[in-house]
Amino acid sequence: MYYMDKKFLITLLSSSNEKLLKLSYETIINQKNHNLDYDVIIVVNSLNSDYYSDVCNEFSDYDVEIIETESNGKPGKGHNSVMNVFKNHKQYDYLIPIDGDDFLYPYALHQLEKSLKEEPDILVLQGNDLLCWNSDSDSSSNIYLNNGFYLVKQHEYAINKWENSRDLVNKNPFKENHFITPIRNILCSRKILNLGINKYYCEKCYVLDDYLFYLHFLNIYVKGDLKINVINSNHIYLYNDLNVSAVHNIYKLDKDYDFIKSYKSDFIDLNDKFGKNWDNLALPFKYRSGPFKEGYCDYNIIDGNVEILNYEKYLESENSKYCINFANNIVLKIYNIFKNNINSWLLKQEFEKSLKLCERLVNNGIFDYELFNYYCVSAYFNKKYEIIDKYINLAKPFCYNQTFLKPFLQDD
Repeated sequence: MYYMDKKFLITLLSSSNEKLLKLSYETIINQKNHNLDYDVIIVVNSLNSDYYSDVCNEFSDYDVEIIETESNGKPGKGHNSVMNVFKNHKQYDYLIPIDGDDFLYPYALHQLEKSLKEEPDILVLQGNDLLCWNSDSDSSSNIYLNNGFYLVKQHEYAINKWENSRDLVNKNPFKENHFITPIRNILCSRKILNLGINKYYCEKCYVLDDYLFYLHFLNIYVKGDLKINVINSNHIYLYNDLNVSAVHNIYKLDKDYDFIKSYKSDFIDLNDKFGKNWDNLALPFKYRSGPFKEGYCDYNIIDGNVEILNYEKYLESENSKYCINFANNIVLKIYNIFKNNINSWLLKQEFEKSLKLCERLVNNGIFDYELFNYYCVSAYFNKKYEIIDKYINLAKPFCYNQTFLKPFLQDD
Protein backbone atom coordinates (compact mmCIF):
# COMPACT_ATOMS: atom_id res chain seq x y z
CA MET A 1 0.00 0.00 0.00
CA TYR A 2 1.26 3.47 -0.91
CA TYR A 3 1.29 4.83 2.66
CA MET A 4 3.49 2.03 3.99
CA ASP A 5 6.63 3.98 3.03
CA LYS A 6 5.32 7.33 4.30
CA LYS A 7 6.45 9.06 7.48
CA PHE A 8 3.87 10.45 9.89
CA LEU A 9 4.40 13.25 12.39
CA ILE A 10 2.12 13.34 15.42
CA THR A 11 2.29 16.66 17.25
CA LEU A 12 1.12 17.27 20.79
CA LEU A 13 0.35 20.94 21.43
CA SER A 14 0.37 22.06 25.06
CA SER A 15 0.19 25.34 26.98
CA SER A 16 -0.15 24.04 30.55
CA ASN A 17 -0.33 20.94 32.78
CA GLU A 18 2.65 18.76 31.91
CA LYS A 19 1.21 15.74 33.74
CA LEU A 20 -1.93 15.77 31.64
CA LEU A 21 0.32 16.18 28.59
CA LYS A 22 2.23 13.03 29.58
CA LEU A 23 -1.04 11.11 29.91
CA SER A 24 -1.98 12.24 26.40
CA TYR A 25 1.46 11.27 25.11
CA GLU A 26 1.16 7.78 26.57
CA THR A 27 -2.07 7.18 24.65
CA ILE A 28 -0.19 8.02 21.45
CA ILE A 29 2.81 5.77 21.97
CA ASN A 30 0.64 2.81 22.97
CA GLN A 31 -1.33 2.45 19.73
CA LYS A 32 -2.45 -1.02 18.63
CA ASN A 33 -2.75 -2.95 15.39
CA HIS A 34 -1.46 -0.48 12.80
CA ASN A 35 1.40 -0.16 10.31
CA LEU A 36 2.12 3.56 10.42
CA ASP A 37 5.68 4.80 10.81
CA TYR A 38 5.34 7.81 13.09
CA ASP A 39 7.28 10.08 15.43
CA VAL A 40 5.94 12.39 18.12
CA ILE A 41 6.96 16.00 18.65
CA ILE A 42 5.72 17.98 21.64
CA VAL A 43 5.02 21.62 20.83
CA VAL A 44 5.02 23.91 23.87
CA ASN A 45 3.11 27.14 23.22
CA SER A 46 2.60 29.03 26.46
CA LEU A 47 2.89 32.47 28.03
CA ASN A 48 4.27 30.75 31.13
CA SER A 49 8.04 31.14 30.76
CA ASP A 50 8.64 28.16 33.07
CA TYR A 51 6.39 25.73 31.26
CA TYR A 52 8.93 24.57 28.68
CA SER A 53 11.34 23.49 31.41
CA ASP A 54 8.44 21.89 33.32
CA VAL A 55 7.67 19.77 30.25
CA CYS A 56 11.32 18.87 29.72
CA ASN A 57 11.59 17.74 33.34
CA GLU A 58 8.37 15.72 33.11
CA PHE A 59 9.62 13.95 29.98
CA SER A 60 13.24 13.51 31.09
CA ASP A 61 12.92 9.73 30.84
CA TYR A 62 11.43 9.80 27.34
CA ASP A 63 13.18 10.09 24.01
CA VAL A 64 10.92 12.72 22.48
CA GLU A 65 11.60 16.02 20.73
CA ILE A 66 10.21 19.06 22.53
CA ILE A 67 9.91 22.39 20.70
CA GLU A 68 8.94 25.76 22.17
CA THR A 69 7.07 28.19 19.90
CA GLU A 70 6.01 31.81 20.32
CA SER A 71 2.65 32.25 22.06
CA ASN A 72 0.10 35.05 22.28
CA GLY A 73 -1.97 33.15 24.84
CA LYS A 74 -4.58 32.01 22.33
CA PRO A 75 -4.92 28.54 20.79
CA GLY A 76 -4.77 29.63 17.14
CA LYS A 77 -1.21 30.84 17.50
CA GLY A 78 -0.22 27.44 18.84
CA HIS A 79 -2.07 25.54 16.12
CA ASN A 80 -0.40 27.63 13.44
CA SER A 81 2.98 26.93 15.01
CA VAL A 82 2.22 23.21 14.67
CA MET A 83 1.75 23.70 10.93
CA ASN A 84 5.11 25.50 10.84
CA VAL A 85 6.77 22.64 12.70
CA PHE A 86 5.37 20.27 10.07
CA LYS A 87 6.58 22.56 7.29
CA ASN A 88 10.10 22.68 8.73
CA HIS A 89 10.34 18.91 9.29
CA LYS A 90 10.43 17.92 5.64
CA GLN A 91 11.11 14.26 6.36
CA TYR A 92 7.43 13.78 7.25
CA ASP A 93 4.74 13.20 4.63
CA TYR A 94 1.69 13.55 6.90
CA LEU A 95 0.76 15.49 10.01
CA ILE A 96 -1.57 14.21 12.73
CA PRO A 97 -2.16 17.15 15.13
CA ILE A 98 -3.39 16.38 18.64
CA ASP A 99 -4.12 18.78 21.49
CA GLY A 100 -2.03 17.88 24.51
CA ASP A 101 -4.97 17.63 26.91
CA ASP A 102 -6.95 15.17 24.75
CA PHE A 103 -6.43 11.48 24.02
CA LEU A 104 -6.25 8.95 21.22
CA TYR A 105 -8.14 5.70 21.63
CA PRO A 106 -5.85 2.63 21.48
CA TYR A 107 -7.04 1.80 17.94
CA ALA A 108 -6.98 5.38 16.62
CA LEU A 109 -4.16 4.83 14.12
CA HIS A 110 -5.74 1.51 13.11
CA GLN A 111 -8.91 3.44 12.27
CA LEU A 112 -7.05 6.18 10.40
CA GLU A 113 -5.20 3.55 8.40
CA LYS A 114 -8.52 2.45 6.91
CA SER A 115 -8.96 5.91 5.39
CA LEU A 116 -5.39 6.19 4.16
CA LYS A 117 -6.11 3.53 1.58
CA GLU A 118 -8.06 6.23 -0.30
CA GLU A 119 -5.02 8.55 -0.29
CA PRO A 120 -6.66 11.67 1.21
CA ASP A 121 -4.77 14.96 1.39
CA ILE A 122 -6.89 16.16 4.29
CA LEU A 123 -8.88 13.99 6.67
CA VAL A 124 -11.22 15.52 9.23
CA LEU A 125 -13.35 14.06 11.99
CA GLN A 126 -17.06 14.56 12.36
CA GLY A 127 -17.25 15.40 16.05
CA ASN A 128 -15.61 13.31 18.76
CA ASP A 129 -16.28 11.28 21.88
CA LEU A 130 -15.74 13.25 25.06
CA LEU A 131 -15.24 12.95 28.80
CA CYS A 132 -17.52 15.19 30.85
CA TRP A 133 -18.61 16.05 34.38
CA ASN A 134 -21.88 14.61 35.71
CA SER A 135 -23.46 18.08 35.62
CA ASP A 136 -22.78 18.24 31.88
CA SER A 137 -24.17 14.78 31.10
CA ASP A 138 -27.57 15.49 29.53
CA SER A 139 -28.43 12.15 27.90
CA SER A 140 -29.43 8.76 29.26
CA SER A 141 -27.16 7.16 26.66
CA ASN A 142 -24.04 8.72 28.21
CA ILE A 143 -21.88 6.11 29.91
CA TYR A 144 -21.15 6.38 33.64
CA LEU A 145 -17.48 6.07 34.60
CA ASN A 146 -15.73 5.98 37.95
CA ASN A 147 -15.79 9.03 40.26
CA GLY A 148 -19.00 10.30 38.66
CA PHE A 149 -17.49 11.23 35.30
CA TYR A 150 -19.21 10.32 32.02
CA LEU A 151 -18.21 9.16 28.56
CA VAL A 152 -20.25 10.70 25.76
CA LYS A 153 -19.75 8.12 23.04
CA GLN A 154 -20.92 8.16 19.46
CA HIS A 155 -23.10 5.21 18.56
CA GLU A 156 -21.90 2.58 16.07
CA TYR A 157 -24.72 3.02 13.58
CA ALA A 158 -23.41 3.64 10.05
CA ILE A 159 -25.05 6.98 9.42
CA ASN A 160 -23.89 10.51 8.76
CA LYS A 161 -24.59 12.13 12.14
CA TRP A 162 -25.07 15.52 10.44
CA GLU A 163 -28.36 14.13 9.11
CA ASN A 164 -29.82 14.71 12.57
CA SER A 165 -28.07 18.00 13.31
CA ARG A 166 -28.55 20.03 10.15
CA ASP A 167 -29.79 23.08 12.04
CA LEU A 168 -26.66 23.02 14.19
CA VAL A 169 -23.92 22.50 11.58
CA ASN A 170 -25.35 24.02 8.38
CA LYS A 171 -24.89 27.64 9.37
CA ASN A 172 -23.33 30.29 7.17
CA PRO A 173 -21.03 32.15 9.62
CA PHE A 174 -21.19 35.33 7.54
CA LYS A 175 -24.96 35.47 7.98
CA GLU A 176 -25.58 33.75 11.33
CA ASN A 177 -24.75 35.11 14.78
CA HIS A 178 -23.92 31.81 16.46
CA PHE A 179 -22.21 28.71 15.06
CA ILE A 180 -19.89 25.84 15.93
CA THR A 181 -16.93 24.21 14.20
CA PRO A 182 -18.35 20.97 12.71
CA ILE A 183 -15.02 19.25 12.01
CA ARG A 184 -11.67 18.45 13.60
CA ASN A 185 -8.50 18.27 11.52
CA ILE A 186 -6.93 14.86 12.17
CA LEU A 187 -4.57 14.38 9.22
CA CYS A 188 -3.13 16.35 6.32
CA SER A 189 -0.43 15.81 3.75
CA ARG A 190 2.36 18.21 2.78
CA LYS A 191 0.24 19.30 -0.19
CA ILE A 192 -1.71 21.62 2.11
CA LEU A 193 1.49 23.62 2.56
CA ASN A 194 1.52 24.45 -1.16
CA LEU A 195 -1.81 26.30 -1.22
CA GLY A 196 -0.44 29.67 -0.12
CA ILE A 197 -2.46 29.73 3.10
CA ASN A 198 -1.03 32.33 5.46
CA LYS A 199 -2.94 31.46 8.63
CA TYR A 200 -4.62 28.08 9.03
CA TYR A 201 -6.16 28.99 12.39
CA CYS A 202 -7.45 32.29 13.72
CA GLU A 203 -4.94 33.85 16.10
CA LYS A 204 -7.47 36.32 17.53
CA CYS A 205 -10.14 33.82 18.63
CA TYR A 206 -10.28 32.59 22.19
CA VAL A 207 -12.10 29.33 21.34
CA LEU A 208 -13.19 29.14 17.69
CA ASP A 209 -9.71 29.35 16.18
CA ASP A 210 -10.31 26.10 14.27
CA TYR A 211 -13.29 27.62 12.44
CA LEU A 212 -10.81 29.30 10.11
CA PHE A 213 -9.36 25.88 9.26
CA TYR A 214 -12.91 24.72 8.56
CA LEU A 215 -13.38 27.62 6.12
CA HIS A 216 -10.11 26.70 4.37
CA PHE A 217 -11.31 23.08 4.24
CA LEU A 218 -14.57 24.09 2.55
CA ASN A 219 -12.69 26.37 0.17
CA ILE A 220 -10.39 23.51 -0.81
CA TYR A 221 -13.45 21.32 -1.37
CA VAL A 222 -15.33 23.74 -3.65
CA LYS A 223 -12.19 24.51 -5.67
CA GLY A 224 -11.15 20.85 -5.89
CA ASP A 225 -7.58 21.71 -4.88
CA LEU A 226 -6.97 18.58 -2.80
CA LYS A 227 -8.59 15.25 -2.04
CA ILE A 228 -10.54 15.53 1.20
CA ASN A 229 -12.65 13.21 3.32
CA VAL A 230 -14.84 13.44 6.42
CA ILE A 231 -15.04 10.40 8.69
CA ASN A 232 -16.80 9.60 11.95
CA SER A 233 -14.55 9.88 14.98
CA ASN A 234 -15.55 6.58 16.60
CA HIS A 235 -12.52 4.96 18.22
CA ILE A 236 -10.18 7.78 17.25
CA TYR A 237 -10.34 11.01 19.27
CA LEU A 238 -11.41 11.38 22.91
CA TYR A 239 -11.94 15.03 23.83
CA ASN A 240 -11.18 15.93 27.43
CA ASP A 241 -13.95 18.26 28.62
CA LEU A 242 -12.80 17.68 32.21
CA ASN A 243 -9.90 20.08 31.76
CA VAL A 244 -10.93 23.08 33.87
CA SER A 245 -8.18 25.23 32.31
CA ALA A 246 -9.32 24.59 28.71
CA VAL A 247 -10.04 27.83 26.85
CA HIS A 248 -13.71 27.04 26.27
CA ASN A 249 -14.15 26.72 30.04
CA ILE A 250 -12.61 30.15 30.62
CA TYR A 251 -13.63 32.42 27.73
CA LYS A 252 -16.89 33.37 26.07
CA LEU A 253 -17.48 33.12 22.32
CA ASP A 254 -18.96 36.56 21.72
CA LYS A 255 -15.87 38.17 20.20
CA ASP A 256 -14.94 34.98 18.34
CA TYR A 257 -18.04 35.25 16.16
CA ASP A 258 -16.99 38.74 15.09
CA PHE A 259 -13.43 37.60 14.40
CA ILE A 260 -14.70 34.83 12.11
CA LYS A 261 -17.10 37.17 10.31
CA SER A 262 -14.14 39.44 9.51
CA TYR A 263 -12.81 36.75 7.12
CA LYS A 264 -15.79 37.17 4.77
CA SER A 265 -13.79 39.08 2.14
CA ASP A 266 -11.17 36.29 2.13
CA PHE A 267 -13.75 33.66 1.19
CA ILE A 268 -15.83 35.33 -1.52
CA ASP A 269 -15.75 32.24 -3.78
CA LEU A 270 -16.68 29.99 -0.87
CA ASN A 271 -19.61 32.17 0.10
CA ASP A 272 -20.82 32.12 -3.50
CA LYS A 273 -20.36 28.41 -4.24
CA PHE A 274 -21.09 26.87 -0.84
CA GLY A 275 -22.76 29.64 1.13
CA LYS A 276 -26.09 29.63 -0.67
CA ASN A 277 -27.05 26.32 0.94
CA TRP A 278 -24.17 25.82 3.39
CA ASP A 279 -24.80 22.09 3.37
CA ASN A 280 -22.12 20.05 5.13
CA LEU A 281 -23.91 16.91 4.01
CA ALA A 282 -22.52 17.61 0.54
CA LEU A 283 -18.99 16.91 1.83
CA PRO A 284 -17.56 13.45 1.06
CA PHE A 285 -18.34 11.41 4.18
CA LYS A 286 -17.10 7.89 4.90
CA TYR A 287 -18.29 5.81 7.84
CA ARG A 288 -15.61 3.63 9.44
CA SER A 289 -16.77 0.68 11.52
CA GLY A 290 -15.08 -0.17 14.82
CA PRO A 291 -11.86 -2.18 15.18
CA PHE A 292 -13.70 -5.36 16.22
CA LYS A 293 -15.93 -7.27 13.83
CA GLU A 294 -18.42 -8.34 16.48
CA GLY A 295 -20.20 -5.00 16.76
CA TYR A 296 -23.57 -3.97 18.11
CA CYS A 297 -26.23 -3.54 15.44
CA ASP A 298 -29.58 -3.47 17.26
CA TYR A 299 -30.75 0.06 16.44
CA ASN A 300 -33.98 1.77 15.54
CA ILE A 301 -34.44 5.06 13.67
CA ILE A 302 -37.18 7.34 14.99
CA ASP A 303 -37.69 10.68 13.24
CA GLY A 304 -34.14 10.46 11.94
CA ASN A 305 -32.67 9.85 15.40
CA VAL A 306 -30.74 6.69 16.25
CA GLU A 307 -32.12 4.71 19.21
CA ILE A 308 -30.13 1.96 20.97
CA LEU A 309 -32.64 -0.82 21.64
CA ASN A 310 -30.65 -2.96 24.08
CA TYR A 311 -28.41 -0.66 26.08
CA GLU A 312 -26.82 -3.35 28.25
CA LYS A 313 -25.94 -5.40 25.19
CA TYR A 314 -24.50 -2.28 23.57
CA LEU A 315 -22.23 -1.69 26.57
CA GLU A 316 -21.03 -5.30 26.47
CA SER A 317 -20.11 -5.29 22.78
CA GLU A 318 -16.37 -5.42 22.07
CA ASN A 319 -16.32 -2.06 20.34
CA SER A 320 -17.97 -0.41 23.33
CA LYS A 321 -16.29 -2.31 26.15
CA TYR A 322 -12.70 -1.43 25.28
CA CYS A 323 -13.64 2.25 24.92
CA ILE A 324 -15.29 2.22 28.34
CA ASN A 325 -12.35 0.46 29.98
CA PHE A 326 -9.96 2.92 28.35
CA ALA A 327 -12.03 5.92 29.48
CA ASN A 328 -12.31 4.56 33.04
CA ASN A 329 -8.55 4.20 33.22
CA ILE A 330 -8.06 7.72 31.84
CA VAL A 331 -10.45 9.44 34.27
CA LEU A 332 -8.88 7.64 37.22
CA LYS A 333 -5.51 9.08 36.21
CA ILE A 334 -7.04 12.50 35.54
CA TYR A 335 -8.50 12.48 39.05
CA ASN A 336 -5.05 11.84 40.51
CA ILE A 337 -3.73 14.73 38.38
CA PHE A 338 -6.52 16.92 39.81
CA LYS A 339 -5.39 16.06 43.34
CA ASN A 340 -1.78 16.75 42.40
CA ASN A 341 -2.85 20.16 41.05
CA ILE A 342 -4.74 20.96 44.24
CA ASN A 343 -1.75 20.03 46.39
CA SER A 344 0.51 22.15 44.19
CA TRP A 345 -1.81 25.17 44.38
CA LEU A 346 -1.99 24.89 48.17
CA LEU A 347 1.81 24.89 48.37
CA LYS A 348 1.87 27.98 46.14
CA GLN A 349 -0.87 29.58 48.28
CA GLU A 350 -3.25 29.73 45.32
CA PHE A 351 -6.11 28.96 47.64
CA GLU A 352 -8.99 30.20 45.47
CA LYS A 353 -7.98 27.90 42.61
CA SER A 354 -7.71 24.89 44.91
CA LEU A 355 -11.08 25.67 46.49
CA LYS A 356 -12.86 25.87 43.14
CA LEU A 357 -11.49 22.56 41.92
CA CYS A 358 -12.22 20.83 45.24
CA GLU A 359 -15.79 22.11 45.08
CA ARG A 360 -16.15 20.88 41.50
CA LEU A 361 -14.89 17.41 42.42
CA VAL A 362 -17.02 17.09 45.56
CA ASN A 363 -20.10 18.20 43.62
CA ASN A 364 -19.26 15.54 41.05
CA GLY A 365 -20.07 12.94 43.71
CA ILE A 366 -16.53 11.90 44.58
CA PHE A 367 -16.15 10.47 48.09
CA ASP A 368 -12.49 10.65 49.04
CA TYR A 369 -11.19 11.47 52.55
CA GLU A 370 -8.07 13.10 51.13
CA LEU A 371 -10.16 15.29 48.82
CA PHE A 372 -12.31 16.39 51.77
CA ASN A 373 -9.14 17.34 53.62
CA TYR A 374 -7.96 19.44 50.68
CA TYR A 375 -11.41 21.02 50.58
CA CYS A 376 -11.27 21.97 54.26
CA VAL A 377 -7.74 23.38 53.99
CA SER A 378 -8.72 25.44 50.94
CA ALA A 379 -11.88 26.65 52.69
CA TYR A 380 -9.91 27.73 55.75
CA PHE A 381 -7.64 30.06 53.78
CA ASN A 382 -10.63 31.40 51.86
CA LYS A 383 -12.51 31.94 55.16
CA LYS A 384 -15.31 29.60 54.08
CA TYR A 385 -15.69 28.08 57.52
CA GLU A 386 -19.14 26.64 56.82
CA ILE A 387 -17.47 24.23 54.38
CA ILE A 388 -15.11 23.05 57.12
CA ASP A 389 -18.01 22.48 59.52
CA LYS A 390 -19.73 20.34 56.91
CA TYR A 391 -16.78 18.22 55.76
CA ILE A 392 -14.26 18.13 58.61
CA ASN A 393 -15.40 14.74 59.91
CA LEU A 394 -15.13 13.30 56.42
CA ALA A 395 -11.54 14.59 56.19
CA LYS A 396 -10.24 12.26 58.92
CA PRO A 397 -7.54 11.10 59.44
CA PHE A 398 -5.82 13.52 57.01
CA CYS A 399 -7.10 16.62 58.78
CA TYR A 400 -5.30 15.62 61.99
CA ASN A 401 -2.09 16.88 60.37
CA GLN A 402 -3.47 20.42 60.03
CA THR A 403 -3.27 22.20 63.40
CA PHE A 404 -5.46 25.08 62.19
CA LEU A 405 -8.30 22.61 61.55
CA LYS A 406 -8.31 21.12 65.07
CA PRO A 407 -10.74 23.75 66.49
CA PHE A 408 -13.29 22.61 63.93
CA LEU A 409 -13.08 18.93 64.85
CA GLN A 410 -16.09 17.52 66.62
CA ASP A 411 -15.62 15.10 69.47
CA ASP A 412 -15.62 11.48 68.36
